[in-house]
Amino acid sequence: MKNIYFLLFLFVFISCKNDSQKSEQPTVVTTAADYSAYLELDDHEQITQLQLDIDSLEIVVANNPIGVLDLGRLSSKLNTLYDLKGDVNNLNRSVEMQEAVVENMYIKPNNSKRELAQAYIKLHQFKKADSLMSSFAKQDLSRESQMIYFDIAMELGDYSRAEKMLNALKNSQDYNYLIRAAKWNDYKGDLAATIRLMEKAKTLADQSGNLSLQLWTNSNIADYYGHDGQIERSYEHYLKTLQLDPNDSYALKGIAWIVYSYEKNPNEALRILTALKKRHPLPDYDLAIAEIKEFQKQTEAAEELRQSFLEEVSNPAYGNMYNTYKIEQLVNGNNEEKQQALIIAKNEVENRSTPETQSLLSLAFLKNGMMNEALENQQKYVMDKTFEPVAQLHSLEILIENGKKQKALEYGNDLLEAEYELGPVTLNHIKQILSSI
Repeated sequence: MKNIYFLLFLFVFISCKNDSQKSEQPTVVTTAADYSAYLELDDHEQITQLQLDIDSLEIVVANNPIGVLDLGRLSSKLNTLYDLKGDVNNLNRSVEMQEAVVENMYIKPNNSKRELAQAYIKLHQFKKADSLMSSFAKQDLSRESQMIYFDIAMELGDYSRAEKMLNALKNSQDYNYLIRAAKWNDYKGDLAATIRLMEKAKTLADQSGNLSLQLWTNSNIADYYGHDGQIERSYEHYLKTLQLDPNDSYALKGIAWIVYSYEKNPNEALRILTALKKRHPLPDYDLAIAEIKEFQKQTEAAEELRQSFLEEVSNPAYGNMYNTYKIEQLVNGNNEEKQQALIIAKNEVENRSTPETQSLLSLAFLKNGMMNEALENQQKYVMDKTFEPVAQLHSLEILIENGKKQKALEYGNDLLEAEYELGPVTLNHIKQILSSI
């Protein structure tokens, strides 16, 4: 029998939604002419020169493997090439060079250690980053080291340590403090405070004229505006990012999400993503394209793309970088894939125990028929500890499967209102779950 409380809830939600749509249909905020030129950029010459520089430095380093200046230059250029082309082998080689720098650096070694710790974070090797920073950060009281130590604590889910460090570093005029305070407030679920802090950080970045700070701030505040439903401002800041760096693929991917999730224009979103995948072939583009294909009812094409993603990231060179994506795909596969998802989820929690990774472990328990374990884990590590919609969706599914339907309904309103962030495919999935109660 349908739950009467859900029917009343759904009736009220749909009625409000219809009344809202009558007066204010979602508007189209993007214009293809704003960003199409960025899709057509030819970076072949830049990449060719970069590769020539790398080849020359490889020869120099082979002849003098302890020359820290050349090792550092090679590491930097390899990292840049990875950012441009997405070949994970370049990222791994970059980290190898930075490790060699640390091993051979005797003058001001902490600078190189901080850079290596940040490289480990990029590879999702969080415990290695923590171990490295722990080896000197307690004696190195520089703000630079303490800030990176905070970043690692957040990645590891060590929130008590992160909060203590953030309070000790408090300085409302310090850009690096502000962006970390914003991240902390986002974790706490205070999006309004997060945006206020990011806006202040953006002012400081603009005043500094530092391009890297401006790029990072504009692209990240665009994300936060999107989460807050300020879609026009989100789009505006993605465009500002592209004006600063025409090769910024992250901003173009953000625009593609607006076009797809907000404007419901899958063909244009596919045009953007297809161009990005060709230029910057990261594995997760397959998943983004697969979702849109599913939205278009092209189920077979969507499944082929998901399998292509799983095949590519099975390459050991990726390490832990795509574990969360892999779990999300494998839990919906056959029994063998579901078991594989559980193994990866356990490893991911071992690598970093956050509410989000624990929620994926709970989901893997659920999909493997371990309903009690799923509920116990979700209650202990996830519920009331994160405001992320995906984790809330997992809580909804786990509660329903454990017969706690009334408790599950408490998540319904928040999830139905997170349409833009979750996307239309997931929203339809949520409606199907709720209608089955």
